Amino acid sequence: MLISDVLRRNAMRTPGNNALVPADGPGTRTYADLYARSMRLANGLLGIASPGDRVAILSENSAEYVEAYYGVPAAGMTLTMLNYRLHPREWVWILNDARARVVLVAAHHLEAIADLRGELDTVEHIVVIGEPRPGTRGYEDLLGAARPVAPNVHVTDDDVAWLFYTSGTTGFPKGAQLTHRNVNTALVQSVISYAPTRHTTFLNAMPMCHVAGYFVPLHQFHGGSVLLMSDWDPERWLRLVQDHRVTSGGFAPTMMSMLLDHPGIGTYDLSSLEWMGYGASRIPPEVLRRTIERFGPIVYAGMGMTEVSGNMLTLDKQAHTRAAEGEEHLLDAAGKPMSLVDVRMVRPDGTECEVGEVGEIVVRGDQVTVGYFHNPEATQEAFSDGWFHTGDLARQDEEGFVYIVDRAKDMIISGGENIYSSEVENALYTHPAVAEAAVIGLPDQKWGERVAAVVVRKDGHDVSADELVAQCRARLASYKRPREVIFADTLPKTVSGKIRKNELRDRVTGDIPDR
Repeated sequence: MLISDVLRRNAMRTPGNNALVPADGPGTRTYADLYARSMRLANGLLGIASPGDRVAILSENSAEYVEAYYGVPAAGMTLTMLNYRLHPREWVWILNDARARVVLVAAHHLEAIADLRGELDTVEHIVVIGEPRPGTRGYEDLLGAARPVAPNVHVTDDDVAWLFYTSGTTGFPKGAQLTHRNVNTALVQSVISYAPTRHTTFLNAMPMCHVAGYFVPLHQFHGGSVLLMSDWDPERWLRLVQDHRVTSGGFAPTMMSMLLDHPGIGTYDLSSLEWMGYGASRIPPEVLRRTIERFGPIVYAGMGMTEVSGNMLTLDKQAHTRAAEGEEHLLDAAGKPMSLVDVRMVRPDGTECEVGEVGEIVVRGDQVTVGYFHNPEATQEAFSDGWFHTGDLARQDEEGFVYIVDRAKDMIISGGENIYSSEVENALYTHPAVAEAAVIGLPDQKWGERVAAVVVRKDGHDVSADELVAQCRARLASYKRPREVIFADTLPKTVSGKIRKNELRDRVTGDIPDR
């Protein structure tokens, strides 16, 4: 099964149903429209590139982005996502590392790419989504002369469809290769868990340059409609839910927090919502508790990563209902393994952990990446005996619920004691003045590392460092409390909302402004 088969089948079954509705302007696509245009893109690309080539895309969410999700792999090529929030020179690095031959670029990003054209080693064609300029080709022109049918190329389940460069929160980005089989396995098991239907209207606010974009084909799997936001705006999200009778939406925890804090949340009719999913990073229990209080037990959680093509753990509505009814320990759970994936916790020597013991999450299954592009060393390091090592530390309880305690590289070792940054962050989030918190380890001559907290205050709230330390001391062992509290206006994040702790450490140790 190829990724484009999702469209092909729905174009045959329900050709007139809306597959895609852009929230920011015209461009609604029925399933017949979306399939035809995606195949035109595939055939147009075959006129300027070859099966096996990488085709990069630089754009915010758009109808053309969805067409590329399906059309580029249908041509036997690999769609390479460029994070639009990166620096242009980071785009250059990724394009060269991926050996991209074609770049699809939104018109407002064209100047930055054009200025660096001389540094692009392999790019031969720049295709502009919007108004082209000399030396480039227009996206609509590329599609205009192409046939709206599946191209006559041999594509298999094991061909690489999508190439995502990891967010780089722990180092230099690596290109995770996801095959048609990888993506479709992730889609099928998510369909089993989340059960979207042809009557679903999904409001997507997550960036499609992130693996969470797989929720677009997920909600189109059974012929549902996707309403596409190009950027995050809490008030616009509320209005779109009301106006389009949206049934489901997906969030990063930061987005959920912003939505809950929006003063207008009580003025919109949100009664159509049946499903609200969160993921991309760990959600503070206080934010989750508020979400359940506001929206009721319609919440799902998904935990995954780029290298597993989407989610591998899910915390379903039933678990959230139990949490709302008093089993509050489940607010800390990431979920249980999904139906088509094997997940376990292991010790450093590779042996399996006992119930309740903290170890690294390892995973195997058809959704797991086949490896990093042109990086055999990183691939070998990530895999052991067929298991992919995620770098996440977790424990599992008697029921099978998995509780993430930290990233392996974010664990702080102070005076020989292991300190999980998430424990300290959870304690900080219980203070009503804390909007965001990140806990990092800083070098310490005596203890090896000391605990430091970087905190963003909520608007209109004030709190001192001493108050926050006392908040932690009342909930945690003494050695876990922050030795230093730094206040900041913002925290550096990836496009999916994850806090860049490596960049945060550089900010703090370099004594740069924004403290």
